[in-house]
Amino acid sequence: MTVYGWAGKILRVNFTTNSITTEDTSKYKDYVGGMGIGYKIIYDEVPLETHPYDEASKVVLAVGPLTGSGVPCSGRLNMSFLSSWTKGYSIVDAHMGGHIAHAIKYAGYDAVIFEGKSSKPVYLKIDDDKVTIEDASHIWGKGTFESNRILVEENGDSFDAATIGQAGENLVNMSCMITSVGNSGGAGVAAIFGSKKVKGFVARGTGSVKIADPKGLKEVSDYMLRELVGGNNNHNVPAVPQSWAEYSAPSGKNRWSGAPGRGWQKAEGGFVDMGEQPVGDIDKIGYRAHKGYFDHGPIADKYMVKVGGCSSCPIRCYAQYDIDPLADYDLPTKASNTCMPIIYQGAWYPEGLKDFVDEGDANLVICGAGSRAVDDYGLWDNYGNIQRDFNYCYRTGILKEKLPAEEYNSIPWDWMKEGDPRWVVDIVRRIAMKEGEISKLGLGTYLLVEEWDLGKEYFDVEYLQNVTYNGYPKHHSSEDVWQTGLLYNIMYNRDCMVHHMTNVVQSGSPYELYKKILEDEFGEGAVDKPKHYTPMNRNKAKLAKWAFIGKQWHDMATLCNWMYPMTLSPSKARGYKGDHDLDAKYMTVVTGEKWTREDVDLASERVTNMLRVMTAISFNIHEGSKNLRKDHDTITAWVFDKEPDFKPFEAGTVKMDREDMEVAKTMFYEEMGWDVETGIPTRATLERLGLGYMADDLEARGLLPY
Repeated sequence: MTVYGWAGKILRVNFTTNSITTEDTSKYKDYVGGMGIGYKIIYDEVPLETHPYDEASKVVLAVGPLTGSGVPCSGRLNMSFLSSWTKGYSIVDAHMGGHIAHAIKYAGYDAVIFEGKSSKPVYLKIDDDKVTIEDASHIWGKGTFESNRILVEENGDSFDAATIGQAGENLVNMSCMITSVGNSGGAGVAAIFGSKKVKGFVARGTGSVKIADPKGLKEVSDYMLRELVGGNNNHNVPAVPQSWAEYSAPSGKNRWSGAPGRGWQKAEGGFVDMGEQPVGDIDKIGYRAHKGYFDHGPIADKYMVKVGGCSSCPIRCYAQYDIDPLADYDLPTKASNTCMPIIYQGAWYPEGLKDFVDEGDANLVICGAGSRAVDDYGLWDNYGNIQRDFNYCYRTGILKEKLPAEEYNSIPWDWMKEGDPRWVVDIVRRIAMKEGEISKLGLGTYLLVEEWDLGKEYFDVEYLQNVTYNGYPKHHSSEDVWQTGLLYNIMYNRDCMVHHMTNVVQSGSPYELYKKILEDEFGEGAVDKPKHYTPMNRNKAKLAKWAFIGKQWHDMATLCNWMYPMTLSPSKARGYKGDHDLDAKYMTVVTGEKWTREDVDLASERVTNMLRVMTAISFNIHEGSKNLRKDHDTITAWVFDKEPDFKPFEAGTVKMDREDMEVAKTMFYEEMGWDVETGIPTRATLERLGLGYMADDLEARGLLPY
């Protein structure tokens, strides 16, 4: 029987016994793929008491049925594992783009289970159905760039590679795996690979994904590209006026940043002008995202070579640079990234930056050096927390107090004060190599607070941006999306990766336009004006649930959660309304099974509740907690105490109200089918989702509310 969408096999590799086996994917079908497969395997096979660096720990790398199918924006994979750095040490995920997800799928696998622990450095070689464990002694100790290059040279340029750097080898909690020179999977996954002595893996797939309805897939994809897709983050209007566009971003800035006169001055053959990108012109979609300009303004054009991106994606959101001033410091000049590494390295310089050649070029040059360093060493920044922890501890004297005098005096602070790009490379190296007390920054915020006895009040400092007391910062929270954004920000065990709503409110579309589109679906009062919020209501809770469970769908299917869902459209003829049925349409034509939006939501809700149950069990094991509302979902004080001259709900502030957020939690828990006292799923909810075995587990542990 032909399997459509899925590859049909899961690869299991035990690095203790060197056993390599495969098993059928079909038993995980209710969990779809990606995160869903990962959660089920971790729950079934890894006791939640397990330390992430123990031999019994596992990493499940998985893709979904849409990856490799040709569906646009589907070049993602998901890695599930236990956290080494957050309160509760519960389930977390890393997400990686590039091209390697397709390679794994074309090799014939929906997932790869990494288990056991090698006695020596190794890497995994996947060459279709020929899978071997290879010696990695010659690349152990090297950075990710050189390691990936060597592995591709040794195995052939038809292979894709993903490796850890020195941070992962040294079991630095804040570590990531790198593929395609800048595509990273973070959340500490590299240290788990490092604990297993697994440097990484290479993959080549010469097979294909079977499509049930190829003609239908082409039709749906053409429909998406012509009528639905916008720029990066699916921003549906251009940043600046274009002759065809009715609207552009009032601020002149959004992620549809390509425009006439903007482009890449270092492109081979000369300057490439991005021009206009009218809706419906598929060939121009790749010019819509000028991430360099969005991040750094006009100076980015000077150093841009081109834009890159992931497999099957027309949105080229990876800015690729050649930054000449770095050569004056004997640093590599080439860098490629799209997120925090290329925009937030200036925080390592608490006394400020200085321009190099042109006015306003300081941050770009520093970020070029920093991006290259963190990616090469494989150091993850926890959405900027590691930089903020350093910056704050330096400014407040904590570093001088905690570091031995000899170590403190050995640090080249002059480089920092002078804005020297070698400084960011040096501080990254120290953390990645676990060199000195300052490397404790690599523990992650939660454990750093414990290690240095900084007190709970540390989390309440507004500059540090921690959204809970669990060790991670906000990620498009209430500053974008009122109570709704804050609710889904406190649901995870790492920074929240939900982009459903920030993609809308930051799109540049008129407020009244997107308000009507969303409230037609979720009800009156679901959408607030920017910086003019209203008290919590039931429709905001419904909106929060949609965004929360929808993020899990992206990591199950597997799709880019920067681009999906298609809530808005750039098409005036559509009234700028997107299509929330699109994912179900893709599932139908790819798999041959009839999927509806309700089916997508049900599967998403199932895996979302798995996340919640595993979090409840982990918090019970490690914290003695029986109440997630009190012990996991507590919001830090600064969210309510910021902007003291304003009261909540006044125009001009994003300050939240304590009592109102407790109302918000109650409404949200009710929408989710969770006990309002504890925030733990009820038996009725779990059984409705086919998770009765999890209800039994909660009951046996004394955690089931009713």
